[in-house]
Amino acid sequence: MKMIEKLNRGEILRYMGYKDSGVTERIEKLLTRCEEETLKIIQPKYIYRRFQIEAGEQGIYVQGTPLILTGSDIREHLKNCESLFLLGVTAGIELDKRIRRYMITEPDVAVVMDSCGIQAVEQIADAGENEIEAIAKAEGKHLTWRFSPGYGDLPLETQKELVRVLDTHRKIGVSLTESCLMVPSKSVTAIIGISDTKRDPRENKCDFCNNRGKCEFRKKGTRC
Repeated sequence: MKMIEKLNRGEILRYMGYKDSGVTERIEKLLTRCEEETLKIIQPKYIYRRFQIEAGEQGIYVQGTPLILTGSDIREHLKNCESLFLLGVTAGIELDKRIRRYMITEPDVAVVMDSCGIQAVEQIADAGENEIEAIAKAEGKHLTWRFSPGYGDLPLETQKELVRVLDTHRKIGVSLTESCLMVPSKSVTAIIGISDTKRDPRENKCDFCNNRGKCEFRKKGTRC
């Protein structure tokens, strides 16, 4: 994919809990340093595959695979969808290594680098989604937003079969720990439905988030 040229600094500050008025000169310098370093060392990769789906008693069956998406939230998310894309994204392992090093030598830098990494993987995911959206538009169809294992009542363990179906270890270098944490840590997977119907723009992942009631972002009038 095309290398990311810049990161969304406003989003990085939001992850760090800062508002524009609270950004000191020191923080600005840290941001500039960490953004430049992040952009140099990330290894952006993504993969996506399209599948037909069918609703059944146990959940949403992803045809041609053993993957079954369970829970009422994903069923609602994929209503009116006959197919979906599975998306896997990573910013690469070098970023993890650099953040771990800074946690020992310069903890404040590590915090900023971590937020830069979160934003980097979001922008990589956006790039993958843009390609998927182009495919959908060419067919006169619409996308749902990205829904990941762990949202709502879709079990985090869904991740295991999802990464196998995408073959993320071989294709983009992403694997899972026994507890379903992704390695490299700045990696995500997502489920994107394809529908003839445009979704309500007011609907978003906050509606399904298990942390909705205590979310710091929502208290500030924003979202993650």
